[in-house]
Amino acid sequence: MPIKKIDIRKLQVGMSLARPAFRKQGGKRLLLLPADTLISNELQIRRLIDAGITSVEIDTEKGSDTFLSIIHQKKWDDLIQEKKDRKTMDMLLSRHINTFVSSLTNTILKTHMSRIRINEGPVASIIKDIIIFVESNIDILMSTIRLKSINEYTFRHSINTTVLCISIAHSMGFKYSDIVRFGTGTLLADIGMTSYPSRMIKRPSGLSKKEIDEIKKHPIFAIEFLEQIGIKDPLIETVILQHHERYDGSGYPIGIGQDEIHPISKLFSVVDVYVAMTSPRPHRAGIPPHMVLREIHNLSGTLFDPKMKDIFIKYIGVFPPGNMVELTGGQVALVVNQNKTEPLKPLVIVFQKRRKINRGKITRFDDDEFIISRGSWELVDLAKSSDTYGQIKCGLDHRKLHINPNTYLLQV
Repeated sequence: MPIKKIDIRKLQVGMSLARPAFRKQGGKRLLLLPADTLISNELQIRRLIDAGITSVEIDTEKGSDTFLSIIHQKKWDDLIQEKKDRKTMDMLLSRHINTFVSSLTNTILKTHMSRIRINEGPVASIIKDIIIFVESNIDILMSTIRLKSINEYTFRHSINTTVLCISIAHSMGFKYSDIVRFGTGTLLADIGMTSYPSRMIKRPSGLSKKEIDEIKKHPIFAIEFLEQIGIKDPLIETVILQHHERYDGSGYPIGIGQDEIHPISKLFSVVDVYVAMTSPRPHRAGIPPHMVLREIHNLSGTLFDPKMKDIFIKYIGVFPPGNMVELTGGQVALVVNQNKTEPLKPLVIVFQKRRKINRGKITRFDDDEFIISRGSWELVDLAKSSDTYGQIKCGLDHRKLHINPNTYLLQV
């Protein structure tokens, strides 16, 4: 029986205890969970932690193992050869591939920014090559599926960041093969997070310093994993290892800065922060894009490389899709798509405004005289209708308007 001793924080649902777990009370040992217990829910793990248990022994044959030990399990090809029913194994492998591809596709379709980028021919082609790379390596396929099961937000974040990164890299004239490698690195950058219990990753706040220091090691765990399964691509490794490094040296896991950080990692770090801040989380709404861009601009020279900041903002635009804005004609609008030649005249959703009625709960605009009729809107190309609506005057905070931009973007 292969036994492994692990830290209690790495115990996950699906693992099997090799030894019984006891709690000491009044000089006696009280049984908490017997040997051969298959961990089926987070409450069992919490029960062990509350009892003061710091480590357990697991049976890696009867249950799942920790993240890095996936590489020590038999390859799918070996398993298929050992099974008499080849069709059953092929169906199982196909199911995992379908899970990955369908999850990636759904994420893109439900995120307006990614949906726009994927319509660009080269970007779609690069995504396809990245999918083929993941499908061809069962260890990587399994790790991405495990990431999705542990934290859906992190999985979606990785996909949306990847789409935006490869789109910008393509606009900068990078070689196709290098963009594929860059995109592969951005997609796999957070697979090291599967080393931790889901309760730690999902917790929005309240992590101890020790837990924070441990999570900061996830880029290193990802590199170790790739190296041990035979993936030794310098560009992919650099992208993963450096995506949390900062221009002033305050990042992690190494603490390098300025010219020590690869230029492509500098770009990734800006995109990573932008997507994270603008995306809604379970505990908070997404921050308006123009406010995030302002923050990125203010942090240029400290956290972010000034040149990469300028490239990013020039590409994304001052008022990106998903940004609520006020028009010079007085209307409130939501940016749907950019206009590269006239940035202040994009394609927008224009909301109708009406005079305030003091009945029930209403959504208020900054002007106390009017309210927004959220159910009444129209799609307008400002480049063709500037006489009626004007152009963008300033950005607005959708949180104050109690509007979820994605609700309307998905209808376009």
